[in-house]
Amino acid sequence: MGKQAIYIVSNKELSGKSVVTIALALIFRDLGKKVGYFKPIGLGYAIDERGEHFDEDAHTIRSILNLKISADQICPVTAHKEAFLDQLMNFGISEVFDKIKTSFSIASEGKEIILIEGPPFMSVGSFINCSAPKLASVFEAKIILVEKFEDDLTLDNIIQARDYCMKWNVSFLGVILNQVSSNKMYKAKNVIKPALEKNGINVLGIIPEDKMLNALTVKEIYSVIGGKILAGKNGIEKTVQSFLIGAMTPESAVKYFRKTKDELVITGGDRTDIIFAALEAGVSALVLTGNLYPSVKIFPRADELSVPVILVPFDTYTTLQMMQRMVGKIKPTDNERIKRALKLVKENVDWKQILQNE
Repeated sequence: MGKQAIYIVSNKELSGKSVVTIALALIFRDLGKKVGYFKPIGLGYAIDERGEHFDEDAHTIRSILNLKISADQICPVTAHKEAFLDQLMNFGISEVFDKIKTSFSIASEGKEIILIEGPPFMSVGSFINCSAPKLASVFEAKIILVEKFEDDLTLDNIIQARDYCMKWNVSFLGVILNQVSSNKMYKAKNVIKPALEKNGINVLGIIPEDKMLNALTVKEIYSVIGGKILAGKNGIEKTVQSFLIGAMTPESAVKYFRKTKDELVITGGDRTDIIFAALEAGVSALVLTGNLYPSVKIFPRADELSVPVILVPFDTYTTLQMMQRMVGKIKPTDNERIKRALKLVKENVDWKQILQNE
């Protein structure tokens, strides 16, 4: 039996590629397969002790699979999204391409199945001739698209992605519709799926949305955004399922706060009215931006309700971006999330069909 290479790609950020990749890797490993993992191009938001960016997903999967090769060989090219062009322009195109090919040979050596994870967008790396479909053709890999189902335009996005892959003459195994909310499940199964199949696209799975899989704790958020906890430290383990910007009137804010469960509110420290409204509505936490120190009047109430109040130096937009990048991220120690991801994929994805396409 030859080596099977499966390239898992997406059209946009936060589609759930890493969750699907982790689950498939564990399923195949539990079947006794020798499973490898490779990420040619990583966008590293995290910074290591050397001050260098690294791709968190690659590090996580390396640890979960207990792979012995170095992180640099698993993810040979890493750059920060905001400086992607500047960082990669320092290398010649052929140099980057050769580095990726060499690292892939090392990562796939002795493996029966090698799972390759693409960057947030299939087109990333095109300017250095390293887009996902181009690399798939080099690795002789078959492509699976993981697409978050949001609206009717998802259909066009999937067909366009398939056509993009056809340009490079690579095998497009199919699509996994991911994070499908309960109110969109009927359409996904009875409208989108038949329409895709009519266009010759195989639907490998439809995964329902799992809010707990994407949920974070206040402690996890604090570990990333930093800052200072001013009050409510006893609520550090509370769960956060959504983020809200507190930039409206207190009356409007209360309506939103009460509609949403386990929310974290981001607002300025000078918005005492919003802060009190959020506390009384029972939010999970408050993040105050711009280093605007709040009125000390809020501290006793935050302590009483165990609602962490975190002060950060960033503006609201930057703070929200930092937190959104954490959504759906699984760490090696997240046993509960790993179990949930594995269960979701086992029950909703035709992983046997993926194995049969060898």
